[in-house]
Amino acid sequence: MPKTLQNIAVRPATKRDIPAMTAVLDRAFSANDPFGAYMFPNPSQRARSRPRLTRAMIRHLFLPAGGAHVATSDGRVVGVVLWQPSDRRFGLLRDLASIPEFLRAMGFDGPRVLSMYATIAGLAPGLPHYFGVTLGVDPEFQHIGVGKALSLFCLTEVEQAAVPLLCLCEDDSMGFYSAFGSQRLGHIRLGRTGPEVNVMMWLPSSLRARERRL
Repeated sequence: MPKTLQNIAVRPATKRDIPAMTAVLDRAFSANDPFGAYMFPNPSQRARSRPRLTRAMIRHLFLPAGGAHVATSDGRVVGVVLWQPSDRRFGLLRDLASIPEFLRAMGFDGPRVLSMYATIAGLAPGLPHYFGVTLGVDPEFQHIGVGKALSLFCLTEVEQAAVPLLCLCEDDSMGFYSAFGSQRLGHIRLGRTGPEVNVMMWLPSSLRARERRL
Protein backbone atom coordinates (compact mmCIF):
# COMPACT_ATOMS: atom_id res chain seq x y z
CA MET A 1 0.00 0.00 0.00
CA PRO A 2 1.47 3.41 -0.97
CA LYS A 3 2.60 5.78 1.73
CA THR A 4 0.80 9.04 2.48
CA LEU A 5 2.92 12.18 2.49
CA GLN A 6 1.86 15.19 4.49
CA ASN A 7 4.38 17.58 2.95
CA ILE A 8 6.24 17.36 -0.34
CA ALA A 9 8.94 20.01 -0.82
CA VAL A 10 10.74 20.60 -4.12
CA ARG A 11 14.15 22.27 -4.08
CA PRO A 12 17.35 22.51 -6.13
CA ALA A 13 19.62 19.50 -5.65
CA THR A 14 23.08 19.76 -4.11
CA LYS A 15 26.18 17.58 -4.30
CA ARG A 16 25.18 16.07 -0.97
CA ASP A 17 22.01 14.71 -2.63
CA ILE A 18 23.82 12.78 -5.38
CA PRO A 19 23.88 9.35 -3.65
CA ALA A 20 20.18 9.55 -2.74
CA MET A 21 19.23 10.83 -6.21
CA THR A 22 21.13 8.01 -7.89
CA ALA A 23 19.45 5.42 -5.68
CA VAL A 24 15.95 6.85 -6.23
CA LEU A 25 16.32 6.89 -10.02
CA ASP A 26 17.78 3.38 -10.05
CA ARG A 27 14.81 2.05 -8.07
CA ALA A 28 12.30 4.08 -10.10
CA PHE A 29 13.41 2.56 -13.39
CA SER A 30 14.50 -0.90 -12.27
CA ALA A 31 11.46 -2.61 -13.83
CA ASN A 32 10.81 -0.48 -16.92
CA ASP A 33 13.53 1.58 -18.57
CA PRO A 34 13.66 1.49 -22.39
CA PHE A 35 16.46 4.07 -22.37
CA GLY A 36 18.64 2.06 -20.01
CA ALA A 37 17.80 -1.19 -21.81
CA TYR A 38 18.98 0.29 -25.10
CA MET A 39 22.19 1.74 -23.67
CA PHE A 40 23.07 -1.37 -21.65
CA PRO A 41 21.42 -4.45 -23.24
CA ASN A 42 22.98 -6.90 -20.78
CA PRO A 43 20.88 -6.79 -17.54
CA SER A 44 23.77 -7.50 -15.20
CA GLN A 45 25.91 -4.86 -16.89
CA ARG A 46 22.99 -2.43 -16.78
CA ALA A 47 22.67 -2.91 -13.03
CA ARG A 48 26.28 -1.78 -12.61
CA SER A 49 26.60 0.84 -15.34
CA ARG A 50 23.31 2.73 -15.16
CA PRO A 51 23.86 4.07 -11.60
CA ARG A 52 27.42 5.05 -12.49
CA LEU A 53 26.24 6.95 -15.57
CA THR A 54 23.41 8.61 -13.64
CA ARG A 55 25.82 9.72 -10.91
CA ALA A 56 28.29 11.15 -13.44
CA MET A 57 25.55 13.03 -15.31
CA ILE A 58 24.14 14.58 -12.14
CA ARG A 59 27.59 15.61 -10.93
CA HIS A 60 29.03 16.98 -14.17
CA LEU A 61 26.02 18.05 -16.26
CA PHE A 62 22.83 18.75 -14.35
CA LEU A 63 24.05 20.26 -11.08
CA PRO A 64 26.36 22.83 -12.75
CA ALA A 65 23.56 23.87 -15.13
CA GLY A 66 20.89 24.16 -12.44
CA GLY A 67 18.96 21.31 -14.04
CA ALA A 68 18.59 19.00 -11.02
CA HIS A 69 15.79 19.20 -8.46
CA VAL A 70 14.55 16.85 -5.78
CA ALA A 71 11.26 16.26 -4.02
CA THR A 72 11.68 15.55 -0.33
CA SER A 73 9.49 14.38 2.53
CA ASP A 74 10.77 14.73 6.10
CA GLY A 75 14.22 15.40 4.66
CA ARG A 76 14.26 12.22 2.56
CA VAL A 77 14.71 12.43 -1.22
CA VAL A 78 11.68 10.67 -2.75
CA GLY A 79 11.68 12.05 -6.31
CA VAL A 80 14.12 13.50 -8.85
CA VAL A 81 13.81 15.55 -12.01
CA LEU A 82 16.73 16.22 -14.36
CA TRP A 83 16.43 18.64 -17.25
CA GLN A 84 18.40 20.79 -19.66
CA PRO A 85 17.78 24.54 -19.43
CA SER A 86 17.06 26.32 -22.69
CA ASP A 87 20.52 27.90 -22.84
CA ARG A 88 22.45 24.64 -22.32
CA ARG A 89 22.88 21.59 -24.54
CA PHE A 90 24.80 18.78 -22.98
CA GLY A 91 27.45 16.58 -24.50
CA LEU A 92 28.65 13.76 -22.27
CA LEU A 93 32.32 14.18 -23.19
CA ARG A 94 32.60 17.97 -23.53
CA ASP A 95 34.11 18.50 -20.08
CA LEU A 96 37.62 17.06 -20.14
CA ALA A 97 37.65 16.56 -16.37
CA SER A 98 34.56 14.34 -16.57
CA ILE A 99 35.71 12.08 -19.43
CA PRO A 100 37.36 9.37 -17.28
CA GLU A 101 34.27 9.02 -15.10
CA PHE A 102 31.94 8.80 -18.11
CA LEU A 103 34.16 6.28 -19.87
CA ARG A 104 34.20 4.05 -16.78
CA ALA A 105 30.42 4.29 -16.51
CA MET A 106 29.74 3.49 -20.18
CA GLY A 107 32.34 0.75 -20.64
CA PHE A 108 32.01 -1.17 -23.90
CA ASP A 109 28.47 0.19 -24.38
CA GLY A 110 29.79 3.72 -24.94
CA PRO A 111 28.79 3.86 -28.64
CA ARG A 112 25.15 3.08 -27.77
CA VAL A 113 25.09 5.68 -25.00
CA LEU A 114 26.62 8.38 -27.17
CA SER A 115 24.31 7.48 -30.07
CA MET A 116 21.23 7.95 -27.91
CA TYR A 117 22.37 11.31 -26.58
CA ALA A 118 23.29 12.44 -30.09
CA THR A 119 19.68 11.71 -31.06
CA ILE A 120 18.42 13.82 -28.17
CA ALA A 121 20.86 16.64 -28.96
CA GLY A 122 19.54 16.73 -32.53
CA LEU A 123 15.93 17.17 -31.43
CA ALA A 124 14.36 20.48 -32.54
CA PRO A 125 17.61 22.12 -33.73
CA GLY A 126 17.50 25.91 -33.66
CA LEU A 127 14.46 26.02 -31.36
CA PRO A 128 15.20 27.37 -27.86
CA HIS A 129 13.61 24.90 -25.44
CA TYR A 130 13.93 23.16 -22.14
CA PHE A 131 14.38 19.40 -22.35
CA GLY A 132 13.10 17.09 -19.64
CA VAL A 133 15.59 14.24 -19.38
CA THR A 134 14.35 12.21 -16.40
CA LEU A 135 11.55 12.32 -13.87
CA GLY A 136 11.60 9.47 -11.37
CA VAL A 137 9.87 8.73 -8.07
CA ASP A 138 10.88 6.10 -5.55
CA PRO A 139 8.42 3.19 -6.04
CA GLU A 140 7.57 3.36 -2.34
CA PHE A 141 6.21 6.90 -2.89
CA GLN A 142 4.58 6.68 -6.31
CA HIS A 143 0.97 7.68 -7.08
CA ILE A 144 0.69 10.11 -4.16
CA GLY A 145 1.64 13.41 -5.82
CA VAL A 146 5.44 13.44 -5.88
CA GLY A 147 5.68 13.36 -9.68
CA LYS A 148 2.99 16.04 -9.91
CA ALA A 149 4.88 18.30 -7.49
CA LEU A 150 8.09 17.96 -9.50
CA SER A 151 6.26 18.58 -12.78
CA LEU A 152 4.46 21.69 -11.55
CA PHE A 153 7.75 23.10 -10.26
CA CYS A 154 9.35 22.61 -13.67
CA LEU A 155 6.38 24.05 -15.55
CA THR A 156 6.52 27.19 -13.42
CA GLU A 157 10.16 27.67 -14.46
CA VAL A 158 9.29 27.07 -18.11
CA GLU A 159 6.35 29.48 -17.90
CA GLN A 160 8.69 32.23 -16.71
CA ALA A 161 11.23 31.47 -19.45
CA ALA A 162 8.48 31.57 -22.13
CA VAL A 163 9.98 28.75 -24.21
CA PRO A 164 8.65 25.23 -24.91
CA LEU A 165 9.47 22.17 -22.83
CA LEU A 166 10.18 18.96 -24.75
CA CYS A 167 10.54 15.46 -23.38
CA LEU A 168 10.50 11.84 -24.51
CA CYS A 169 8.25 9.15 -23.10
CA GLU A 170 6.87 5.74 -23.93
CA ASP A 171 3.18 5.10 -24.58
CA ASP A 172 2.38 4.15 -20.97
CA SER A 173 3.51 7.58 -19.72
CA MET A 174 1.66 9.74 -22.25
CA GLY A 175 -1.36 10.15 -19.99
CA PHE A 176 0.76 11.62 -17.20
CA TYR A 177 2.23 14.31 -19.44
CA SER A 178 -1.02 14.97 -21.30
CA ALA A 179 -2.72 15.72 -17.97
CA PHE A 180 -0.52 18.82 -17.69
CA GLY A 181 -1.41 19.99 -21.20
CA SER A 182 1.50 18.45 -23.13
CA GLN A 183 0.92 17.54 -26.75
CA ARG A 184 2.42 14.69 -28.73
CA LEU A 185 4.49 15.96 -31.66
CA GLY A 186 5.43 12.57 -33.06
CA HIS A 187 7.93 9.85 -32.30
CA ILE A 188 11.67 9.34 -32.54
CA ARG A 189 13.95 6.32 -32.47
CA LEU A 190 16.63 6.16 -29.80
CA GLY A 191 20.02 5.85 -31.47
CA ARG A 192 20.19 3.72 -34.62
CA THR A 193 18.44 0.58 -33.44
CA GLY A 194 16.70 1.55 -30.21
CA PRO A 195 12.99 1.66 -29.41
CA GLU A 196 10.67 4.37 -30.66
CA VAL A 197 9.41 6.83 -28.05
CA ASN A 198 7.00 9.75 -28.15
CA VAL A 199 8.09 13.38 -28.39
CA MET A 200 5.96 15.53 -26.08
CA MET A 201 5.81 19.34 -25.92
CA TRP A 202 4.38 21.70 -23.32
CA LEU A 203 3.88 25.36 -24.23
CA PRO A 204 3.86 28.26 -21.74
CA SER A 205 0.77 30.47 -21.77
CA SER A 206 2.42 33.20 -23.86
CA LEU A 207 3.13 30.76 -26.68
CA ARG A 208 -0.28 29.11 -26.40
CA ALA A 209 -1.90 32.54 -26.79
CA ARG A 210 0.24 33.29 -29.84
CA GLU A 211 -0.68 29.92 -31.34
CA ARG A 212 -4.40 30.67 -30.95
CA ARG A 213 -4.00 34.01 -32.71
CA LEU A 214 -2.33 32.47 -35.76
